[in-house]
Amino acid sequence: MVQRADHIAVVDVVSVKAAWDDKHERILTTVDLAVVEAWKGPMAAASHIKVVQTGGTVGDMHMVVFGMSRFTVGERALVFLQGAPDAARVVGMAQGKRPIQKDGATGRWLVHVPDRAGASFVRTTPGSTSLPIFEHNARSLDDVRTEVRDLVIKANGR
Repeated sequence: MVQRADHIAVVDVVSVKAAWDDKHERILTTVDLAVVEAWKGPMAAASHIKVVQTGGTVGDMHMVVFGMSRFTVGERALVFLQGAPDAARVVGMAQGKRPIQKDGATGRWLVHVPDRAGASFVRTTPGSTSLPIFEHNARSLDDVRTEVRDLVIKANGR
């Protein structure tokens, strides 16, 4: 995901707005994200990036795309995004958005596993003992930041 992303950032969700597309055939949700920390790409702290994705609710009509990332106003997240800052999309659907929450006991920021709602994972090899697809535990933001920045440097050949 690090290689595929144009932008990797810690963000705060400012707004989530759904509307019909121009042909009134599908619902698109636009998410306004305020950058807290930029780890890859040209975005700087305090800048904004918009994510546009299929699905959402307009009036009494609800369109669901299973496996799509879900955003809630006020939440903090680590996002892996592709595209221009005014119309980006999440890399790897739900895998490209990781909720971040402050641990009440330690005060440290923790990066949680992606939302797996609506996703099913099937091993292709019966009896496989390989590692799980997703981590099961939250990881410290500091550890994830170091790992991602190292991967960005490695991908850039430095």
